[in-house]
Amino acid sequence: PPLPASRLSALSRPPYIPMRPPLLLLPIAFLAVTLAPAATPRTLELRAGDHVCLIGNTLAERLQHFNGWETLLHQRFPRHQLVVRNLAWPADEVALRPRAEGFGDPDQHLTFSKADVILAFFGFNESFAGPAGLAAFKSDFDTWLAATLQANYSGRGAPRVALVSPIAHENLRDPHLPDGTTNNRNLELYTSALVEIAEKHGVVFADVFHPTLQFFAAQKG
Repeated sequence: PPLPASRLSALSRPPYIPMRPPLLLLPIAFLAVTLAPAATPRTLELRAGDHVCLIGNTLAERLQHFNGWETLLHQRFPRHQLVVRNLAWPADEVALRPRAEGFGDPDQHLTFSKADVILAFFGFNESFAGPAGLAAFKSDFDTWLAATLQANYSGRGAPRVALVSPIAHENLRDPHLPDGTTNNRNLELYTSALVEIAEKHGVVFADVFHPTLQFFAAQKG
């Protein structure tokens, strides 16, 4: 017999994968670190009417689906009437962002979105190249950031940029999966590289690698 409509509806929905509450707080931690009224050079200024664009890898892309941070952003700046656009793409690298023909390049999308503020999530995918790929990563990122800071996507001047580190590799204690030791060693190197680049260009840097590394290490079972 045919399945009832309620059963068909349930089957058509994607599976729900619960997240541990502390992990839901990671974007909140990022928010608290980077987005605040400009009181020091280490905070990111947000102005009324700003268009905030997220670019980069899967960490940013997933914020479309687990997006409590954006709610908190508007709650923290209720009179700013901010516009948020998530332009991230799974596995994007700063110098490798392949798209289908005719999709448009990253600058075109930032221009279309009138980006005043750019939150850049890079370094995780690049870290798989290990120490041997570090020099190329620094060079590629430096080139990209220098050009981005000279751009005018919104028509109101150069964008304000914040760099966000990768999160750590969690040891899931599964014999069929790596424990993250090697990956975290590489991620430490690439996070340090982002710190250097941020300081060189005077932009905000949000370290979510070390807090997540400590959080994962404290987990039991």
